[in-house]
Amino acid sequence: MKPLPVSPASRSFMLLALLSFAAPTRAFAPTGFGVATTTNVVRLQASTTESLQERRKTLLSRKGPFFELDPKEGAVEFGATANLVTQLENDENDGGPSYIKEWLSDEQRVATSIWDEDLIVIKGDSVYQLQVMKLKFVTLQLQPSVDIKMWTKKSAAIKGGDPVFYLQSVGFEPNIQVLPGLTIDAKALGIDIEVVGQLAATKDGKGVSGKISFSTSGKLPGPLRILPEGALRAASDSINETITQFAISSFQKGAIKKYQEFRATKIAEQQKEQEEQQSL
Repeated sequence: MKPLPVSPASRSFMLLALLSFAAPTRAFAPTGFGVATTTNVVRLQASTTESLQERRKTLLSRKGPFFELDPKEGAVEFGATANLVTQLENDENDGGPSYIKEWLSDEQRVATSIWDEDLIVIKGDSVYQLQVMKLKFVTLQLQPSVDIKMWTKKSAAIKGGDPVFYLQSVGFEPNIQVLPGLTIDAKALGIDIEVVGQLAATKDGKGVSGKISFSTSGKLPGPLRILPEGALRAASDSINETITQFAISSFQKGAIKKYQEFRATKIAEQQKEQEEQQSL
């Protein structure tokens, strides 16, 4: 069966929302970690804490790509949920499993391992702004960022109350420009970007595992409503796959690197302590 054609117009809308997870570039990135300046970020607010928890549960319960279209209203939602499983360098003889739990217990330590550190801005109150690439697509230019709250807490569901790392989007700034000097407000397009995830130590204590889910919803502009559903679905599937693969590879690379650095420091501290005790 021949794949459905995907027009530039349909890809424009999909890319507009999902490129918050596209491969980053240093072309416009801040240098290192810093304090963010005030921006016109679209804030995401749940009506109640319960609704937010239910939404998290819904997103994380999905498997793979997701697409839903209401042709009558022109409303569309798409995204994907992916498993994150990363084996970390470990040696049970030097306290490896406990090192992983200790590493997970520090929110900032984990948060700064999931994205290029030159593209993260620490905003305070456990919120991190992830910067992504500047993109030009036809006449559309994007330079998006997403604000994500990240925190760690002990899970009552896990024996011993092992730490679990959570992430939840709280705002975004798509920075859309159609023509030079003309900016489109994301609110006018009804765009809503959600990102949720969680991470914990594996049962064997040799790595970490969890899930990350992202969803984009909004109303299609008039010209896009006449496109066949198959074309929109094909565009979203292609982009979902690209975003998912990037998110997984980015986390694996960053987590392994940062954990190895943390583990090396712990081992050095342990050896120094032993040497000091022996010298007494």
